[in-house]
Amino acid sequence: MKKMLAIAALLSASTFAQANLVVNGSFEDYSSIKPGQWSIFGSGYGWTTGPRGVEIRNAAVGTAADGVRFAELDTTANSWISQIIHTNAHQTLELSFAYAPRSGVAANSNGIDVFWNSLLLASITGNGGAAWLDHVFDVQADANGLGVLKFAATGISDSLGGSLDNISVTAVPEPETLAMLLTGLGILAAVNRRRKSRI
Repeated sequence: MKKMLAIAALLSASTFAQANLVVNGSFEDYSSIKPGQWSIFGSGYGWTTGPRGVEIRNAAVGTAADGVRFAELDTTANSWISQIIHTNAHQTLELSFAYAPRSGVAANSNGIDVFWNSLLLASITGNGGAAWLDHVFDVQADANGLGVLKFAATGISDSLGGSLDNISVTAVPEPETLAMLLTGLGILAAVNRRRKSRI
């Protein structure tokens, strides 16, 4: 019975640990960027970019929040990245990402705007030297089960700007799913208690 409860616990943990719907959310697929290097890329690796691309860094002017690579959106000038998220119609989702202002750069050049389906969720900035800070938002897919996630550099367009990393969009379990899971675990616990009392 202990094995059964252990399996149930693992199943419940995997249910709560939803899969990340963002492709290359930590920018690790840009594997050509070695330590101390950086480069500008156009669309690809899961992301659509503005005409000035996205700058990927590996331990160059900062370190990553997750893995070894991270992105800056003020490349040769302010730019943006976006990705279409595919899920179920009207699915409630959790968007999370890490932001850090570039070291030695003022807040008026470190800005990043965050959009979901063209709706501005937040304008984020900070003075250089601050640590990575996690941001979390509740968003919802449209009637077709789609969501367009976009990050855009704002402020002074001077090739120096804020950084992004560890971008994640996960499905929020529906209340019915949580109720069924908890009911199942309750039944397993009750069966375990009954068996112990018979011994």
